[in-house]
Amino acid sequence: MASVSSNNTSTSTTESPDEIAKVKAAYPSRCRVMCDVGQYKTVITLQPENLDATIKFHMTAAYPSVIPDIKVRSESLSGNDIQDLQEHLKGKAQKLMGKEMIQSLMNEAQKRLKIMGIRPGQVKNANAETYLDEKSKYKKKKNKQKKSKAKEEVHGDEKLPSMKTADDVIKRIIWDDNLDSDQFLVGYIDRFRGLMEKYFTAFSWEDLATVDYDVLAIPKHRIQYFKYKDVKVWDKTERIDNVFGSANGKKTIDVVMKEVDEQQQERRQDAMQNGAAAADSSSEDESYDSDDDSDDDFTVTISNSVNIGMDYRGNRNDKDENQTQLGNKPKPYWTDKLRPNYFICVRISDKAIIDGIVSVQDKILQHEPILAECCIPGVSLHVTISCIGLDTAEQLLKCMEVLKKIKPDLKDALPKSLLKLRGVSNFYGRVAYAKAHCEQDFLDFCDFLKLNLREAGVDIRDGYEFVPHVTIVKVNRPVARVRGTKNINPQYYEQFADTEFGEQSVDSLYLCSMGDERRSDGFYLTPLELHFND
Repeated sequence: MASVSSNNTSTSTTESPDEIAKVKAAYPSRCRVMCDVGQYKTVITLQPENLDATIKFHMTAAYPSVIPDIKVRSESLSGNDIQDLQEHLKGKAQKLMGKEMIQSLMNEAQKRLKIMGIRPGQVKNANAETYLDEKSKYKKKKNKQKKSKAKEEVHGDEKLPSMKTADDVIKRIIWDDNLDSDQFLVGYIDRFRGLMEKYFTAFSWEDLATVDYDVLAIPKHRIQYFKYKDVKVWDKTERIDNVFGSANGKKTIDVVMKEVDEQQQERRQDAMQNGAAAADSSSEDESYDSDDDSDDDFTVTISNSVNIGMDYRGNRNDKDENQTQLGNKPKPYWTDKLRPNYFICVRISDKAIIDGIVSVQDKILQHEPILAECCIPGVSLHVTISCIGLDTAEQLLKCMEVLKKIKPDLKDALPKSLLKLRGVSNFYGRVAYAKAHCEQDFLDFCDFLKLNLREAGVDIRDGYEFVPHVTIVKVNRPVARVRGTKNINPQYYEQFADTEFGEQSVDSLYLCSMGDERRSDGFYLTPLELHFND
């Protein structure tokens, strides 16, 4: 079991509230404290700001009389460098034995990490003095660059035309009501993975000093280009600005958007003339807005052939090949770039809970039978912990290996409390769900899982604040169009507002695909299952 550290005031154990409070204050949003993790009384995980490293201190009940077990993780350091750093910190800890040492060890770790050259502009040196000299030179160089940035660039004897900056483009996308930020992508340099591309809306554009460590934010100078859909409109290297028309740009963004949209309209018309499946006359953005970004998606299958699926009770459901199927519209690749395509969940296995939720579905279907295909089958009920993005086979394999590797740690951190399913509520009127009431140990477990995934480079794509729940009915867009509304009348399920459905233990985790395919038992395709009672 993993829990929040206690308020034991003893100085001979790891439950030192003064030391833990100091560490948390020094590393806000970058500190995780777990108690009673296997053989350790306390485990403190810290992430130094702006450094690619995670340092864990595993402390027994004898701390500080016994030094902690220190583990360092970093993709920027070699195995030998990590080993050297761990040994160095253990040596420092020996000298501090009997005293509070975590803060001192972290200060030493950060100094050594900087010397080892973790960040851009830093050079691996033999000592801190050399590092400080290099840092001073780096700052002077940057200051000179800033002073000259306001002037026009010069190429030989010829002055280059001034160009609007990435910051200017960002502000334009944010504040111009005529620009849909969802349709823009940002190409940027990741220090460890090279050139990356993500949706504009995936980033926090606040001051870097104000955002948490788990928020996607980048320095403006790393931005290489902006795209509108699949067309570059600003490129730093090529000095092309088709947002404002500066530098080598020949157009402005309104012209580019009109041209791109007209070209797409022409392609759709050509497809229709050639007999291909095409979108209807509704707006393209709405057509491409699907439910695939949700872990609870149980969609209408789009196909011209016979489809065999599962109804809301988990029974087979054969659809005639001549049946009209809704929402068969092509999706351009850019609409799915940042959508999660996998999720990690706790599967509902308690029969009482499943029967209770099916009773709610039955009551809703008495009023609107059309919602049958929007009901989540009893065999598919689950509580989602996190949505993630695994866009390649390599990323999927990496995630699976990470989960296998940390399985022992997850088992130690498993919550002992049960998830209590009680009452029915809704999200935005469109999703009816059963409330999953949980204790703090479950929330700590979820945070622990996500922290380990982030450390390993797995892309967490949670779009909303975490609310533990089990989806009962979710109205998809095809059905919403037929009904004329996406909302479910809350009167359909108001009698279940305080219903006790049952309790679910957390003894397994499932890595699931968000695709339409299902296993033979009706549950989502699961590349990996972790059963902690094995």
